[in-house]
Amino acid sequence: MGFLNPWGFLFALSIPIIVLLYLLKQRYQEVEVSSTYLWEKAIEDMQISSPWQRLKRSLLLILQLAAVVLLTLALARPFFLQEGTSSEYIIILDCSASMQAEDVKPSRFLLAKREIEDFIDGLLPGQRVTLIAAGYDVEVVASRSGDKGLLKKRLEEIEVTNGQDSMEQALVFAQALARELDAAQIRIYSDNVYQISNQHMENIVFNNGGKNFAVELVSWAQTPDGTVVLSKIANYSGEDAAVTLECLVDGATFDVKEVALPADGKEDVYWSEIPAGARRVEIAILDEDDLAIDNRGWTFMEPQRENRVLLVTERNVFLEKAVSLRDDVVLEKTAYQHAEGLKGYALYVFDGYVPSKLPDDGNIIIFNPPPQNGFLELEGEYIPQTASLLSHSRYAHFFDLVNYKEFNIAKAKRISLPEWAEVVLDGGQGPLVMAGEIGAQKVVVFSFDVHHSDIPLKVDFPILIQNVLAWVLPQSSVGESEFYAGQEVFINLLPGARDVHVIAPSGRELPLDRSYSSIPFMYSHEVGIYTVRQTVQQGDKREVLESHFTVGVPTHSESDLRVGQVTNGGGQTVDGRKGGSDFMSELWRYFAWAALAVVMLEWWVYQRGY
Repeated sequence: MGFLNPWGFLFALSIPIIVLLYLLKQRYQEVEVSSTYLWEKAIEDMQISSPWQRLKRSLLLILQLAAVVLLTLALARPFFLQEGTSSEYIIILDCSASMQAEDVKPSRFLLAKREIEDFIDGLLPGQRVTLIAAGYDVEVVASRSGDKGLLKKRLEEIEVTNGQDSMEQALVFAQALARELDAAQIRIYSDNVYQISNQHMENIVFNNGGKNFAVELVSWAQTPDGTVVLSKIANYSGEDAAVTLECLVDGATFDVKEVALPADGKEDVYWSEIPAGARRVEIAILDEDDLAIDNRGWTFMEPQRENRVLLVTERNVFLEKAVSLRDDVVLEKTAYQHAEGLKGYALYVFDGYVPSKLPDDGNIIIFNPPPQNGFLELEGEYIPQTASLLSHSRYAHFFDLVNYKEFNIAKAKRISLPEWAEVVLDGGQGPLVMAGEIGAQKVVVFSFDVHHSDIPLKVDFPILIQNVLAWVLPQSSVGESEFYAGQEVFINLLPGARDVHVIAPSGRELPLDRSYSSIPFMYSHEVGIYTVRQTVQQGDKREVLESHFTVGVPTHSESDLRVGQVTNGGGQTVDGRKGGSDFMSELWRYFAWAALAVVMLEWWVYQRGY
């Protein structure tokens, strides 16, 4: 037996106080006399009742002392340890989107936090807890702490996510930590069963097999009959169901449909005659289910933005045709003598020419740079023998679907590699193609004249140019338009961008560092439509350009609310709804009830005059 509150034994100090009161208590009876001669007898009785007389046997005293002993034991909180009790515990809390389900009230996540809090309240002196949140990433919220106040404070700060969990990484970390801590016990609070090869492991499962429908996909396409929106609706239950869908266009209800869904099936629902000029489309399931976060999906119909491109060349028809293949390109040409000081373009293509001062409001492609150009250091010419692609280069995708090994190049400039660039295609004695970034400005350099090669005669040439254009002239600020919550999003900096912000669905505005041309955005935690707003300066023209991307719930992993067996191995499964601490039995309640019974008995004895 142990005691959680040894200070409670101080209450036993009341025992000598009660005994002292009984010693000091005067025991005499009032007696009526018929004459004063009996006063002498009364004075004798008073002397006999002096305070420090010998303690006599008293039932009330015994009952009062018994009540104090029982209350003292209750305050000291005695307990018995159960078999297998550990001094180190590792708690993993599943923070995935499915934990928002309300098939367990108030929700799986809130009940799990409540159970963990009860577990913390029941910790013994010397026991420590490592608390791990398995959200978008593994986060050690508290490390080997026995401070109940701190543990509960850190637990309260953990929030459920809208994406997948990181349980696999959390389990690997927990097992490694358990080995270091000499077989610490691992407790997993989740809505799935995780079994690992660890005998000291328990699953506390929060799952009632909830009913759920989900919007898995929303996309759009332009057809001869107008814009059509496709939505894919899934039924994650074992029964056929009918759901009501609402299509909202730019925030207003456009159409409502009733859709029959087979058990564990999916249906494609098309929405036609979308109004011209519409931008934002939202598909919503109006029926209630146990997980609301996946009942909506979005798409944003971006209008195509025109990009002004300046080609400075002396009649390079091959290059002109290859660049103009892009539908969003507005190509303008000029000769060398008119190229100095020009501004206002998203992309500058210099063929055999480099201006004395490079423009800073657009990206740059240079072919066959001339000697003494003030930008690149040339060391003569050479004859390339073979072309080899540096596959580890960040820009190796320039040559996707391009058979560069069959390129025949008569001569190329030997360029000293600048600090900002890396070689993409090597010619043996120098780079044939190199690329890099000067701040946020993208630059690609071809060290040869395409007229001195057979490359323009191959079908690979327009593919190569389009691959390069896809990098220097991105069609959107975001390469893709659909992401899952928590997924990393790369924002492409538009040429001439001076200011970049991402506006979340809640309206929260996040500024981005524009030191690089591709900016990682790590805060896609909300579901809905995000707006990328860039202030672009091209020449004297300044404008604010917007693009959008959507973030949704990973329905493939989160929308099926039924219990899943995740891994194989040993382990014990515990129903989390039972709750309570399972490593000790406290006895204070029994002593408290016994003390109350003794007090009631004492009152009864006193009333009877014993």
